[in-house]
Amino acid sequence: MKFTICHDTNKKTLAVPRAALQLSGLEDAERLTLHVGHGCVALTRQEPTARERLETIRLLHNLNIGMLVCLALDSRAAETGPRKRVPRALRAYDAEFLDMLEHCGVDLYGLGALMIREGDAK
Repeated sequence: MKFTICHDTNKKTLAVPRAALQLSGLEDAERLTLHVGHGCVALTRQEPTARERLETIRLLHNLNIGMLVCLALDSRAAETGPRKRVPRALRAYDAEFLDMLEHCGVDLYGLGALMIREGDAK
């Protein structure tokens, strides 16, 4: 399930909708762990059960597939101009990860062009 949270950037806190906690089975959890990456967060029980770990992996797997498909389509539709080197921002990722992206249909030059347009890379 997906929720849209409208964040008031003037406030210092952000509330997780109670319905999201109820649907995830976390409404009774006293301690939660917030996993943070650039542009994303994931909230889990601090000590998840085996089933919760399995469900988290399944959810992330499905999310990854959807994101990879969108990334591949967007990168292939991007106008890249001359194909020079892989952008500096992509060089931060190891070759194995970049190979996986290419194997999944992501055009690395198109992705670089998108990142430059978005201001994420030079």
